[in-house]
Amino acid sequence: MLFDKKGFGDFLGKFRFQPARAGYMGVEQERFLVYPDGKFAPEAFEFLRSINDERWTQELSACQVESRTRPQCDLAALKLELLENENNGKAVAAGMGLDMVNCEVGAESMPLDVFPNERYRRIVQTISIDRLRAACRVAGTHIHIGFADMDRAIAAYNAFIPHLDELAGLGDHSGGERLRLYKTMAEHWKPMPYKSAKHFFRVASLGGFAENPRNCWQLIRVSIHGTVELRMFGAAVHADEVVSWASRAREILAQKGVGYA
Repeated sequence: MLFDKKGFGDFLGKFRFQPARAGYMGVEQERFLVYPDGKFAPEAFEFLRSINDERWTQELSACQVESRTRPQCDLAALKLELLENENNGKAVAAGMGLDMVNCEVGAESMPLDVFPNERYRRIVQTISIDRLRAACRVAGTHIHIGFADMDRAIAAYNAFIPHLDELAGLGDHSGGERLRLYKTMAEHWKPMPYKSAKHFFRVASLGGFAENPRNCWQLIRVSIHGTVELRMFGAAVHADEVVSWASRAREILAQKGVGYA
């Protein structure tokens, strides 16, 4: 079969690499909203309207919100922004009569309300109730690391794969339950090495995420933001824990001799 040069070019164009931010790190943290009686609260829409901060966004479950840091080179600055997001989020939640909790596995009985977003509506139409329940019950922490170009990102992605179990263990606070549920939700969760950018494109085409790389649910992935995204970590108990995960990721890349730019 002939190689699709145009499709390959279009695919590469979906990734926004920023050489000036190579080596910078950013963090996404998913959190649950909870009523005073301990029940999970599908109030994400009102929360986001109230906080009115571009660093906060929605997740599939209407009981969940996500905070994002700006790209940071200094891990001390990353910690400060993590703390700022947490303090602001808790204050807004409290003003709504809610709590915002760092819990990585929600209750089996939690509501299955989905955030009113067209992308999420399409996802729900294509998955079973068991996969929807699994998706709604898990929350985690994602660490992004910036690279100058696709070749360096693939080198880093490949370097992290042998450390998947180690990193997952560092971020586990549920005895493996979060990852068990995640694997129920994301059938193609396991990252596989890429030989090149063209090989990555072929895998994406076969996996159905070449048109939209955000539909790749692997625990390690090359992100459209021009980063390698580590998705195996659970809900951190403190910002210091997230910083320790980020530090370990940098150590792995240094040990493997992988550069950012």
